[in-house]
Amino acid sequence: MRYSESRDRSIEILRQALPLMSRQRAAFHPLSFTLWYEHIAGLNPELTRILEARMASSVSLTDDDVQRLYAQHIVARDVKVLEALQQRLRALLEETAQNTATASAEAAQFDRSLQDHAGKLAQNLDHAALRDIIGDLMQDAQHMRSVAFELSRKLETSTREVSVLSESLQRTQSEALLDPLTGLKNRRGLECAVEDFVRESGLAGCALLLADIDDFKSINETFGHVLGDKVLRSVAHVLRAAIKGRDVAARFGRDQFAVLLPHTMATGGAALAEQIRAMVARGRIHRADGRESVGEVTLSVGVAMAGPGESLESLIDRADAAMRAAKRAGRNQVSLASDEEATGRIAQSA
Repeated sequence: MRYSESRDRSIEILRQALPLMSRQRAAFHPLSFTLWYEHIAGLNPELTRILEARMASSVSLTDDDVQRLYAQHIVARDVKVLEALQQRLRALLEETAQNTATASAEAAQFDRSLQDHAGKLAQNLDHAALRDIIGDLMQDAQHMRSVAFELSRKLETSTREVSVLSESLQRTQSEALLDPLTGLKNRRGLECAVEDFVRESGLAGCALLLADIDDFKSINETFGHVLGDKVLRSVAHVLRAAIKGRDVAARFGRDQFAVLLPHTMATGGAALAEQIRAMVARGRIHRADGRESVGEVTLSVGVAMAGPGESLESLIDRADAAMRAAKRAGRNQVSLASDEEATGRIAQSA
């Protein structure tokens, strides 16, 4: 797993992890630190449950415990989940194929039985023979009804399970595209969304907003990373409230956010950027006890419109340049990239 915590956040995690590690019998090696890192960062709920139970029982971890927990909850975590889901899906397909084959064989047998009885009915038969044939036909028909009912029941059960497994697979795969702190898409998630737009209608006509929290490093240094993380989550909340439809919001970097607006004019993108900037500036982030506030949090936002044939990389560069222009102009404002710059970039790449 690739970790997205900033350098300062990881330093704070290390500071919290060292006292916990010192209480264990295990050595201070990378595997041990990884366990406590994921626990403190809140990245691994199942591992956290186990570690909290061990701490509550005052039973310290040995090197063997660390090796086992690392193998079970770190190395094999994502692989096991995906492999188990895929394996069950394969098994369901095989079961469905086998059930269908069995039903087909029963249907073929029933057809042969009908043909056999039809041949007998073409002969001159007495009443007793007719009753026997009718009895056999009724018995065969009842058997086929049972076979059809059982196949239908199994198919219905399999369909429900396939639906659940497919959702689980999609959720597991999509988690790799999400930022764990804010719940927004991460950079890769944004890139995947852009790929979808490009396949459908191209990137042209999309607006990209790139927002950077002003002086975020100072916020972390002054108030600590707990409040710093709260600021990040608060900005993410504003973005989620501001977007609609197929708009995509992402945490683009440590203290940067991106919003992709399909089929949006420059004026519309600038208006939404100003709305987001104003909403963030009006908010106040407090400690849980309410005794400390970080004061006003502001954003510098750059807005760029994708031109015909422009790449995502070029669009990001222009939005970033516009965002930096907003910072140079005094921060807490919106800057719009020029269309002429987009035309120049596209011509250079052609």
